Amino acid sequence: MNKFYKKGAEAELTQVKYLEKKALSKKRIVKSYRDEKLDFSIRKKRVRSEAKIIRALAPIIKVPEIYLVDEKKCEIIMEFINGKMLKEIIDKKPGLATKAGEQIKKIHEQDIIHGDLTTSNILVDGEELCFIDFGLGYFSQKIEDKATDLIVFKKTFNATHSSLTMGWELVMKGYNPSEEMKKRMEVIEKRARYH
Repeated sequence: MNKFYKKGAEAELTQVKYLEKKALSKKRIVKSYRDEKLDFSIRKKRVRSEAKIIRALAPIIKVPEIYLVDEKKCEIIMEFINGKMLKEIIDKKPGLATKAGEQIKKIHEQDIIHGDLTTSNILVDGEELCFIDFGLGYFSQKIEDKATDLIVFKKTFNATHSSLTMGWELVMKGYNPSEEMKKRMEVIEKRARYH
């Protein structure tokens, strides 16, 4: 039996069974304000892109295993990760912030931008971190895009975990940014401040 799980702005998540395995269906939501053909084209493209990103990362870091991609239904059926959000336990296990930084570096080394890095999109499965929701992800070699990915994470991280002492420093310890990356992040932050 299918069990409704969560509905976001872009997708509907439902807990399903796939070949007797507990799985998660992620279906892209129809946007009625868009032209029907254009809407389908966008949703199909995003499903294809997300599946490609997850498959590219599978040998590098823990991501949900993809069982099925149905472009006609704009749906991905993937492994159901029964973990807690990093958001819920990072205050008790601050070392996981460093681990998250290390994993984000690995994602960026594959020229992949997550696009929505938050501690809600990182699950803790045993001792492993599992990255989820690459719906806004894309491929890019640009340092600007990687630095922006980090700045987005920094903003949500500091807002969500303000009580965690040196929390962001722990993330950066894991990421170990190059001088070029540090400078680019500074430039982006300054730019954001004046706009």
